[in-house]
Amino acid sequence: MSRITQEKKEEGTLIKIAAFRDESKQKNLTIWLLFWTFCGIAIGSQLFMDGDKEVKTFITVYLAFWAYFEYTVIKAFKWRKNGEEQFLITEEHFHYGRTYNNRGFLKPHRKDLVNAIRTIDEELGTFAKVFGSSYWVVGGERLAFTAGGKVIPFGMQLTDKEVKQLKEKLNKLLDM
Repeated sequence: MSRITQEKKEEGTLIKIAAFRDESKQKNLTIWLLFWTFCGIAIGSQLFMDGDKEVKTFITVYLAFWAYFEYTVIKAFKWRKNGEEQFLITEEHFHYGRTYNNRGFLKPHRKDLVNAIRTIDEELGTFAKVFGSSYWVVGGERLAFTAGGKVIPFGMQLTDKEVKQLKEKLNKLLDM
């Protein structure tokens, strides 16, 4: 089943890209998230125990890092479960946005200010490519467009075939 779908709407053409999902990796992510949450709560509970100031400072700093990774993994979990990238191409605008359960905002860009869709694989360094392709990260964009001087990456973790297909489809709809 293709992750890319296209449908005609009254306003224009709607293209959706479902988030990449691997069931075994999703199970591992779920287990990791549960254990990470439990560990953070257990360590955080130590703030309310009697102890010296240095230990409480260490726990507070640790919890700041813990909270960042908790947020990152919850965001990735939600994305993998219900996330989509969406495009709505109308007569005058090219709308793009990321949605969760069809909730989200598609930002409009005037079509005359949007440049052709291009691949950005060669623009990224090796570390950014590897990190962006991690399952627990929302990232790994492979395509981009420039609108009003701003580069907007999209097409997260697409295969080479999907990149080619989507690039051709969007450029055709943009009359490029």
